[in-house]
Amino acid sequence: MVERVGGASAVTTPGRPDASMSLLIEIMDRPLDPSYEAAAKARALRGEAPRRRPWNTAVVGLTALASGLLFATSGLTYARADAGRDGRVELVERIEQRQQEADEAAARNVALESRLHTLEAGAVGDDPVAVRLERVRDAAGASPVEGPGLRITLDDAPGLGPVGGGGPRDDTDDDTGRIVYRDLQNVTNDLWAAGAEAVAVNGHRLTSTTAIRFAGRAILVGFRPLARPYVVEAVMGPESQAAYTRGAGGAYLADLRTAFSARAEAHAEARLRLPAADPTRLRYARVSSRRHGDDTPADGTPSTAPTDAHPSSRPPAKENG
Repeated sequence: MVERVGGASAVTTPGRPDASMSLLIEIMDRPLDPSYEAAAKARALRGEAPRRRPWNTAVVGLTALASGLLFATSGLTYARADAGRDGRVELVERIEQRQQEADEAAARNVALESRLHTLEAGAVGDDPVAVRLERVRDAAGASPVEGPGLRITLDDAPGLGPVGGGGPRDDTDDDTGRIVYRDLQNVTNDLWAAGAEAVAVNGHRLTSTTAIRFAGRAILVGFRPLARPYVVEAVMGPESQAAYTRGAGGAYLADLRTAFSARAEAHAEARLRLPAADPTRLRYARVSSRRHGDDTPADGTPSTAPTDAHPSSRPPAKENG
């Protein structure tokens, strides 16, 4: 490098580019502290072997073992998590499949029950006993019903999250806009009180033995879980419809809309068809020789003691010893 000093040229030697990083250069060139290096050289001149502490080897071994166990545990946990997710997915699929099979079987039972009812009606004709039996069947929900009525749709308020745990709506419940089992109970009770002939919830016909209850926040009708929205259909005449909408039933729906922002709509339908309830099991029967509507048996003494007609529930016969 040439520099011009006082009009004369002088040649200077360029310095190291890393001259300003002397500390870093010292650390890289001589990583060992000078005192440690001097002590190591002195031991080497005396012919002494480097001192090794036994616990250093043990610490290194334990550290390596702990690291290996940690990696192995993480791998097992990840594998179990994957297996758990796969198991849950498989369980949900099996539940949905079984539920679909149960629904199909219930639909077949209802169809067979309706066909049996048609055959019975054609066999007995206008016999008074058959007429009385038909009235009983209608009251028990064993026959499909068709006619004008109301269709009521209930659903949660907009913006609510997924269904969680907890009990039904009370004064301390935050998401009061969620439809709970008590709402369906009140709606169906008001329909019966207004004169409904038949009521169904999401296609499930209600009878005197059908319970509306909850499990967590899932609503069950006759042990069958319901999915939103909840559609309540009732076969009832125009006068009964007016009695419901102008009475306690209409007021309750309005309260759900205004106080809880829930969806509660009622629409009159010219024709509704409600299916028959699930086939009932014969529990009690008695021997009778009534003719043409006579309620007294042939011997003249009415029997009041029921006899269980289901063979699986009869007590075993005693053997004579």
